[in-house]
Amino acid sequence: MSFKEIGSKIQQAREAKGFSQKQLARQVGCSQSALSNYEKGKRRLYLSQLEAIAQALNMPIDYFMEPKTAPTNGLVVEGEDKEMLRLLNEIYALTPEERRNVMDYIMFIRWRRYKGGNQ
Repeated sequence: MSFKEIGSKIQQAREAKGFSQKQLARQVGCSQSALSNYEKGKRRLYLSQLEAIAQALNMPIDYFMEPKTAPTNGLVVEGEDKEMLRLLNEIYALTPEERRNVMDYIMFIRWRRYKGGNQ
C-alpha cells in the first residue's frame, strides 16, 4: 500500500470526524504542513506517527493499512425505498456531532466488512 493511499484514508477519516488539519496535527504533535504532506503521500509516514493519528481519530490502525476494496460509487436511491428515506430523515434530524458519530460507525462497519470480519 502506498503512502498516497494511506494519506487519502487519513484525510477521509479526519474529515469524517470534522477535524481540520491544524486540529489533528496539534493532537498528534506534528505541524499542519507535515500532516498535509502525509495526506498527499508526499512525506514518509512512520508507524508511530500512524498510530498517533489512528488514536486521535479513534480508528483501528488496520483501517489505514488495508487496501481500498470498497466500491467508491455514491448512494443511489431508486423508487420508493422507504427504509432508505427513513434513514436519511433520521440522520438529517441529528446534530453535527451525532452525524460525525454515525459516519465513524459507518466507516468502521465498511472497514470490518471489507476486511472479511463480517458477512
